[in-house]
Amino acid sequence: MSDGTTAVTRRGWWSLGLAVLAFVISSNLPIAQTLLPVHQPWVLLLPLLATCAVLGWWHGGSALLATLWTAVAVWRIVTPARAGVSVELLVAGWSAIVAGCFGIALLASRSKHFLSVGVVSVLGALFVSATLIVLTPAGPKALNATLSTALKDRGNMDLTNWQNARAQMDRASAARPDTATALVLERFEQNVAALPRLAGMILPAVLALQTLVAMAIAWAVFHRFSRTRLGDDLSRLRDFRFNDQWIWGIIVGLVIALLPALESLRVVGLNLLVFFGALYALRGAAVLAFFLRQGRAVFGVLVGVALLLLLRDGAAIALGLLGLGDTWADWRRRIRPAVS
Repeated sequence: MSDGTTAVTRRGWWSLGLAVLAFVISSNLPIAQTLLPVHQPWVLLLPLLATCAVLGWWHGGSALLATLWTAVAVWRIVTPARAGVSVELLVAGWSAIVAGCFGIALLASRSKHFLSVGVVSVLGALFVSATLIVLTPAGPKALNATLSTALKDRGNMDLTNWQNARAQMDRASAARPDTATALVLERFEQNVAALPRLAGMILPAVLALQTLVAMAIAWAVFHRFSRTRLGDDLSRLRDFRFNDQWIWGIIVGLVIALLPALESLRVVGLNLLVFFGALYALRGAAVLAFFLRQGRAVFGVLVGVALLLLLRDGAAIALGLLGLGDTWADWRRRIRPAVS
């Protein structure tokens, strides 16, 4: 085993602590209860931490740390199995598959960048999971029934919460809401009612994104605890970028989603667009963060328009387009920062 330890400058815990807190509570927020597949964040996070710790030990790190994290992860995965709840069993199985794929990708990859390894791991886990489902007798049918029931229950809960909140607003308001406001509230209620169907269509993409976030958190937490380096530290938001060839994920998704001849694969195209679109939206946010930090007046109009877009439903699309534009324009390298 090679010694991978090195002296590094440690970042603070403040931003990482906020990220962990947001990840843990996000699945219990309204609307997110339906859209996010995993409601047991620690079942997803702890096995990934254990994988990092075991690989850290393999590269000369602490055996005690690897043993402790592995024991906690195994306990957290086995607990849902005792409960016998179908959805929790699925989450536990997914967590184990993801942790295994993450470990294999880290061992096999020469890349030191987290995102490349993370995306390969998630896509590999989706492929392994799909293969196991297909090879299992009545697997697709049983999975569809379990997920449909879970999504319906979660959607009903979100809809009930919204209807109760709207009833309280109506009782608290002395004046009757105007027609425009009533139409907006009614449209929002219709969107909430349609969430289970949407969540079912984009579930693989959202699951992949949620898992990728868990991997990033596990990666960052491990490198705070250990001197052993599995790769580069996560970059700051304003430096976030990835290989420009990933644009093909968007192109293939568009082709599959729009061509009538490929209508049977439209859901696959939609999931590709959601997954890679989210990554490009994050890249667009990185571009904004880069120029906001520099305080350049020449980008005042760009920032103002972006902030206005953030108040509308098209914010994610706008950020995605900004990220796509960065693939060709590469604004952060064309315009050097005035201060470091």
